[in-house]
Amino acid sequence: LIVACAVDAHSFVYPVAYGVLETGSEESWTLFLHNVHRAIAHPNGLVIHTDACKGLEVAVDNVFPGVEHRECMRHLAANFMKKFKGKVYTDNLWPASLTCSVKKHNYHLRQLYMNPKVKEYLETHHSKLWARSQFSEVSKVDYVHNNLAESFNSTIRKLK
Repeated sequence: LIVACAVDAHSFVYPVAYGVLETGSEESWTLFLHNVHRAIAHPNGLVIHTDACKGLEVAVDNVFPGVEHRECMRHLAANFMKKFKGKVYTDNLWPASLTCSVKKHNYHLRQLYMNPKVKEYLETHHSKLWARSQFSEVSKVDYVHNNLAESFNSTIRKLK
């Protein structure tokens, strides 16, 4: 059971579309997103925020080309911290995502990139937008996580 959630002008969360997938494949995600597209079209300023699910990432790019596609920082950080451990990472990864300042973002990236494997890892595995300083100003929602969907899923967990 999946859901596409949105935020209205009052910051209220509401479901836009529901779906039942037999598997989280690119084909299933594409079918779901085509139905979402039929319901909402492709409005200016549309942002789609996902976790790092590869089938979903490809489907978003195919169904909503050019959309601002953001990656959930909570998922990125969880995956990142499995691979890179240490104070320099815990002190700089989240601040790099939360600041609106390009200068501060780049400062934190430089700290992270002292290990060249970090840059390679982020570019290879987390190429979607994950930092506020990189977000378009067209959408005024500046969440760096997809807690909208997580909150909704938590609410319906027992029903699932």
